[in-house]
Amino acid sequence: MKGGITRIQSLQEQELILTSNTAPITFSDTDLRTNSANCQWGWLNHNEGQATFNIVSGGIYEIDFQTNVTSATAGNVALAIFADGTQLAGSEMDAPVTVGIYTNVSAKKYIRVCGRGSVSITIRSVPTITYDGTTTDTQIPIVKNANISIKRYA
Repeated sequence: MKGGITRIQSLQEQELILTSNTAPITFSDTDLRTNSANCQWGWLNHNEGQATFNIVSGGIYEIDFQTNVTSATAGNVALAIFADGTQLAGSEMDAPVTVGIYTNVSAKKYIRVCGRGSVSITIRSVPTITYDGTTTDTQIPIVKNANISIKRYA
């Protein structure tokens, strides 16, 4: 796909209980990986079963994520896209949850990686959320049918 969009798409189909309300989501399967998204000479390093997607080449990238989420305890859950451990603005996905009832959340974020730079991308639980000046602790998420796609545009 010379000059075109290249991508990876990874999944976590089976239900996954995160280990804490700060834990990342691991992705067990990769169902699409174009040639330049392969590990050795491409722009991305990722192994199935891992949480981290290492972008190792400059460019413009689109990160698109969606999942179904619930918790073993009623309350709120929150997920976000993180780059090098820092939550990306505009990527937080908050959801009030009822035990055993799944809600769908999604986020899309564009990032720029400069020159020969690199960045590590994860989707993680967010430990607190703030509404109307009140901060609330979140519950530990349970996710299923998680899907992440990272596309390189340039």
